[in-house]
Amino acid sequence: MGVSLDELARGIAAAERPALARALSLAERDPAAAAALLARLAQRLGRAHVIGITGPPGAGKSTLVGVMVRHFLQLGQRVAVLAVDPSSPVSGGALLGDRFRIGEADDDNRSFIRSTATRGSLGGLTGAARQMVQLMDAAGYDLVLVETVGTGQSEIDVARLADSLLVVFPPGLGDEMQAIKAGILELADLLVVTKCDTDGARRACQALQTVAPLWRNAPPIHPVSALSGEGIAALAEAVLGRARSVPRLARQTAAGPAAPAGTALAACFDQLRAELERRLPFDWAGSLSLQLQHGASGGEDGRLGVICTLRSGGEAFQLGAAAAGLILLAAEMHLDCVVEEMDAAGGRMHLVFRHAA
Repeated sequence: MGVSLDELARGIAAAERPALARALSLAERDPAAAAALLARLAQRLGRAHVIGITGPPGAGKSTLVGVMVRHFLQLGQRVAVLAVDPSSPVSGGALLGDRFRIGEADDDNRSFIRSTATRGSLGGLTGAARQMVQLMDAAGYDLVLVETVGTGQSEIDVARLADSLLVVFPPGLGDEMQAIKAGILELADLLVVTKCDTDGARRACQALQTVAPLWRNAPPIHPVSALSGEGIAALAEAVLGRARSVPRLARQTAAGPAAPAGTALAACFDQLRAELERRLPFDWAGSLSLQLQHGASGGEDGRLGVICTLRSGGEAFQLGAAAAGLILLAAEMHLDCVVEEMDAAGGRMHLVFRHAA
């Protein structure tokens, strides 16, 4: 006999691990049922600080997560981890590599690690990730770490989900300066350079220190070594400092200025464009051109198409930064923004905006 949603909700509220595990599986296979479960847990949401951890494959994200989890536990925190793995080509499920690399951190119910598969998602996260993070929040964990698969410039979904975004930057990529072309770095709250005991890491830190002042918010750079533990305590304190001072994303979104459902999408987009121009660290008008596909009134069919192209002299990273900024700002206004086509080489992208359900 199956467990009812009311029973699951009571189990999660009581921090029962089996109940949380069942609820996470429910989110993966039945989002509507998971939404109904979360409605029962609404009063418990918005307490955890969500930490997104992203970066290219092989950067050492999983090893770093394991070390950080153990350090947070030593500081008395309750920590949950959602590790997004690539999908198995056979079963469609998670390959579980990240979970093996992170390891089980303790056995006294203060940590919880779950792997989930991308199932073809191009943004570095599974479609069920938001509900899974909310369920971990409802279960009473202080910190929820979300590690993405590391798929490059498209990996901006985690920035919409996290209160604090850590971008892990490995040494030895060859041309460190190429990293600034990834729009995700424009959104970083903390930059982490791994293997800090190597010459390559020192060069990577120097490269980032050179370019960081060019960004809207120059994020602090933390060199760390998971092997020796160097820098881990300082990084953990920086994260906990943000947890104490940064309002929870769930509360910000709930209290933020939502666009009324009847507002024309074109009018909403005008607000987005003005805010983006204020926030971007480069000359928006001189670098990018925006063209609405549905005319000035836009969105009569419930969607608004926008073509964004680079002007002569514009750089590819500016296109990624604009896409990331529009997606985040749209979420703050309770709008959905999807990048339907991205041609970085050709300097063109196609976005679609809708009122959020």
